[in-house]
Amino acid sequence: SDDGVFICPQQPTLHLPPSRINDGICDCCDGSDESYSNASCPDVCDIVLAEEREARRKLQEDYALGSEGRQASIRQYQQWREELQAKIKMISGRDIVNLERRVEDAKQALTKKRFGLWEEWALAVDEVLSQSTLKEILQSIMDVNKLGMFIVSLCQLSGEASADQVVDGRCLPLDRASLDTGILWNDDDDDGNGNLPSFHIFDAESESIANYADKLVLRLEGKDSQSDSTTRGRAAKKSNSVKRSHPEPDVDDFDDEYDYHDDDYIGDSGDYINEHDDIQDGDDDGKKEDDNDTVKVLLEKLPLLAVRDVFKEHGRALLASSGITDDNADKDTETEEEEEDSASEDEVSDNNVDPMALSMARSTISKRLGNIDRGETSSRSAARFVAAVIEKGSLVMEELQSLALMTMYHSKLSSEDIAEIIYTLTFPPDQQEDGSEQTCSDVRPWSKWCPTVTMIDQDGGKSYPPSIIAAAAERRCSQRGDAVGVCSGEGKEETDVEFPSSVPDGYYAYYAPKVRTTADDLSSFFTAMDSMRISGDFSIAKEVAEDLDTKLESKRQELTKLEKELDSSDVSKYGVDGELFIMRDSCHKIESGKYEYEVCIFGKATQRDIGQKGGGTNLGSWDKVMMENGHRTLKWDKGTKCWNGPVRSAEVIVTCGRATKILSADEPETCRYVFTMESPIACDEQFKVNNSL
Repeated sequence: SDDGVFICPQQPTLHLPPSRINDGICDCCDGSDESYSNASCPDVCDIVLAEEREARRKLQEDYALGSEGRQASIRQYQQWREELQAKIKMISGRDIVNLERRVEDAKQALTKKRFGLWEEWALAVDEVLSQSTLKEILQSIMDVNKLGMFIVSLCQLSGEASADQVVDGRCLPLDRASLDTGILWNDDDDDGNGNLPSFHIFDAESESIANYADKLVLRLEGKDSQSDSTTRGRAAKKSNSVKRSHPEPDVDDFDDEYDYHDDDYIGDSGDYINEHDDIQDGDDDGKKEDDNDTVKVLLEKLPLLAVRDVFKEHGRALLASSGITDDNADKDTETEEEEEDSASEDEVSDNNVDPMALSMARSTISKRLGNIDRGETSSRSAARFVAAVIEKGSLVMEELQSLALMTMYHSKLSSEDIAEIIYTLTFPPDQQEDGSEQTCSDVRPWSKWCPTVTMIDQDGGKSYPPSIIAAAAERRCSQRGDAVGVCSGEGKEETDVEFPSSVPDGYYAYYAPKVRTTADDLSSFFTAMDSMRISGDFSIAKEVAEDLDTKLESKRQELTKLEKELDSSDVSKYGVDGELFIMRDSCHKIESGKYEYEVCIFGKATQRDIGQKGGGTNLGSWDKVMMENGHRTLKWDKGTKCWNGPVRSAEVIVTCGRATKILSADEPETCRYVFTMESPIACDEQFKVNNSL
């Protein structure tokens, strides 16, 4: 030929360079390339040409079928895109628009319901606060500091009565009363710098009533008392670390003298746990001092503080004498269980008391100490919030009075407990100089006002406290005659403590606060608040709005997903003209040597032992399809790293075929895997031109 190559006469597609002419090797089927050599070349053209014709026939047939398959895949892809675009248009132009309109309508309807709820709530609060008898309850303590101490005392006693009244260390009754009276606390309630919490008064004209109503809904649903870090939770963590030394007795087996209010502060053994032990070393009670003068005044002069201090002093001494504190943990002679068994045996022999009774007595003391500790936590928090209101300066008395009455409602304390706080504030015990020993009137404050007395308002002629409180105080006086060991100087020396066989109410002057019942005289004044409920219409409107909002968000997520899928198809995820669409998410396998290889389109490439059902070595995740000179290569990368080598990768070189299948597997370089594959996707026009089809 003109370009210097030899063309076999009967094989026009076979071109030989000069180096292969007369080289002793028969290349042409008729031997014409060896005319001047000694090579003997038989004429095998009939056989060779027949094989070539068969191979070409198969190539043409494979191309025809493969091309048809490729076109079918492209048509499916185009149809899918059209359907996807139509669906996107329907969702964005119809579904979401309709849902947005319905959501807006539902929200407006719910806003009306919220406004109605707020009005109903405001009327109920006004009805409670407008009752003259309730106002008269506070008449004898109409002093800023006394009102403040009244509120803090309510938090203290309600915290003792129930763990549900203390959330995150805060007084829940005060939080609820603040909402009732429009005092909205800001988020800086504990900035870590000792500053008092800040607040503002709710203004219905400038603030969102809907947001305020949402807080009321949480209150009515009881969700304002939920927290992951409540006092209950902290106690539970500590109790888990206390080793069980006695089985917890069944409350139903106790006599009425055993008062089990709340066991959230008690370890499995019934041992007392002080939740503030880790706050400040060197402080027996774990109290963290507050530098604010108003807070100090509120906390230092709480009317029932001395009673609690005496019970704590003697209760802790009794528990220490029974060997259930940590002080004996390092003793070498006896284990904790042996100490307790020994103590119980000594008590039985010395006092002839049932060990089970002693165990129950220890448990009762522990639980009461825990309840007192929780009440103090609530009171310390409340003092900071009350101090913030006092130091505001304007309308303090009016705000404090309303706050006090609503805190009294939410505290759920009995009228007798309310009366005891008011009378003790009105007729406080004799104040002792610092360092002096407490007197009996300190730890028995009721001795200063029992029998009860009333005072006459010279301006209006009314007696106060009002009869409802006076009567409750009389009942309280009759209940306080059985106090045992009420003065710190009473009884035996601390070094000779005798553990009691029972712990009745009034032991060392501590009487557990009682929860207000419907039969309580005070309950009738709070009927308007107690009757507040979330109406069925409100619940339905709220449910409809939430359901529609959920559906709208779901549609938006669906739209985003579809748009992302459509966008990814535009950047050749599915290859040229969408030819990979028909292969999407399909997997193909081949066995080679002792391994089975699997490549998954848009998935992973894996190597595993033959017969292995799952797992295997990750050769890479789907990366892309590459086109170069009309040839397709599928890529997987970022597989498992080879030991002392690169990360694994895989590629599949695709050629035209009527069906998709892997033909071979190879590892030409360490941890780089190369496969050949036949597939209709390669049966395109370029393949036809390259093969002169």
